[in-house]
Amino acid sequence: MAMIGLKYPVAAPIETYEYGKIPEVTSGTAFIIGKMIAADKEVKFSNNPLYADDEKAEDALIFEEGTLKISVDHMELEAQAKMFGHTYTAASEDAPEKVEKGGKDTAPYMAVGYYKTLFKNNVRSYEATIIYKVKFAPPKESAKTKEKSISWGTYESDGTIETLSGVANDTYETTARFATEEAAKKFINDFFKLAETA
Repeated sequence: MAMIGLKYPVAAPIETYEYGKIPEVTSGTAFIIGKMIAADKEVKFSNNPLYADDEKAEDALIFEEGTLKISVDHMELEAQAKMFGHTYTAASEDAPEKVEKGGKDTAPYMAVGYYKTLFKNNVRSYEATIIYKVKFAPPKESAKTKEKSISWGTYESDGTIETLSGVANDTYETTARFATEEAAKKFINDFFKLAETA
């Protein structure tokens, strides 16, 4: 199966994580991060064997850590403030739109979603992913003077994935596969309480 597309990065701050429950997004808090370039996810498990009578008697894989690197073409200032805990001020007649970044800013935990396009046996399908608990560090930025060829500037943010305490099997993610792109997008919109026109 080939992966031939990636779209629609959505995020929402989660104000409260209740023990044993999948979090709910507060209506009106979700936003589009930008146009998606890449999503690099890695989940690590540690191997914890128990030896008895000179052989391996038990073995367990335990969730150790997860990382999610999101790369987008552009991030609005308001989106940056929401993701990284900065202070946002909308534009007015007398002042421009701005975001203030401080060393004591605390990024909130976020739920994050996106969908991939898959291709197998000449048929497309669409896989939606929702990760429930991620905390992002401010993006890496690289600026360069104008040259003969264009150097595209993009935004890359590294996030740390955590499991949901008390939820069966220590859930950290849900993935669902659909026959149509519309259905995959609706799955994400339903969780994040976004209108279909988002």
